[in-house]
Amino acid sequence: MSVPLRVPTTLTTDRAQQAFDDLMLHYWDEPTGLFKIRVPVVHAEHDLPSDPFHYWWQAHALDSLIDAFRRDGNALHLQRAARLLGSIQMQNASLTNDYYDDMEWLALAALRAWDASQNPVFKHAALTLWADIQGGWNEHCGGGIAWRKPQLDYKNTPANAPAVILAARLYTRFGDASDLAWAQRIFGWLEAHLINPVSGFVWDGMNRLGDATTDRDWTFTYCQGVVVGAALELHHITEKPEYLAAAHRTAGAALTQLADPVTQVMPDEGGGDAGLFKGILVRYLAQLVQVTGNESIRRWLTTNANAAWTYRDAASGLSGRSWQALPQFPLELTAALSGVMLFEQMAALNPAPEDLRPDS
Repeated sequence: MSVPLRVPTTLTTDRAQQAFDDLMLHYWDEPTGLFKIRVPVVHAEHDLPSDPFHYWWQAHALDSLIDAFRRDGNALHLQRAARLLGSIQMQNASLTNDYYDDMEWLALAALRAWDASQNPVFKHAALTLWADIQGGWNEHCGGGIAWRKPQLDYKNTPANAPAVILAARLYTRFGDASDLAWAQRIFGWLEAHLINPVSGFVWDGMNRLGDATTDRDWTFTYCQGVVVGAALELHHITEKPEYLAAAHRTAGAALTQLADPVTQVMPDEGGGDAGLFKGILVRYLAQLVQVTGNESIRRWLTTNANAAWTYRDAASGLSGRSWQALPQFPLELTAALSGVMLFEQMAALNPAPEDLRPDS
């Protein structure tokens, strides 16, 4: 078992601990070993009969357990992570599903859990999912991994950039050269089709309606985040400066095009799945800061953390869809997770306490 990477000495760490504790208090469901999908538990239109527990929301909740372990070293988080993975598989009746992006999120979380625990259950899950994910590549739209098995000609960033991150990380752990080749091939396809070559801004997808159109008006935070993460992983392996330049370019485009022009706070992108988008972006922006020391991105994250902390619900301590407004209930797991992910990333960056003063 690896040792925790941080000592809890900063205000950011205190915030992360409080946010994580509030998440667990309100969402962790001990009888099922899953996270509740909203508080209070009520039905919503986007709760699909085929996925009532929201497979990919649970994957990001697994990531939050690993974030907490890396911060405080509490082995209970790893025990719950193993139980959560088992519960996802049981509720889904399989480790795999029809959505390649969903499987990538779970594989990435499982691989991080394996890093933290060396529990072979997590490694087996990551490799099993990766083997299935590779079957999503086809020549529709010039290549790329499909979004889902029943729609193989629709290609998007959420199904491809996380695949780059996963393949690159598998290569660094297990040394299979074919995984690095996969990562480079998928990233090349993204650059050719879904990344603005001038600004670095990332479009969501193409051929969703079968008309070869690129969804350039679908501007989401998480698309930017996963491309930053993909470029960072490839730079880590190859040391090629163009990958680092790509990460900086996309992060800068996200700041310019998605942040509130006055407050710099990231947007409220809606409920359901969209509640998770900001949390994914901040995870990979924080990695960019860790790798490069990019101060403009650090300030952006700090501004958002201060806003989100200010607007938590006073009674529950939970964050909502907007980091500039108090949460509305029922509150979905996705929005609550994004807030926790933000505070965990700030703790991982471990800035000096004075960096947390509200911007003047």
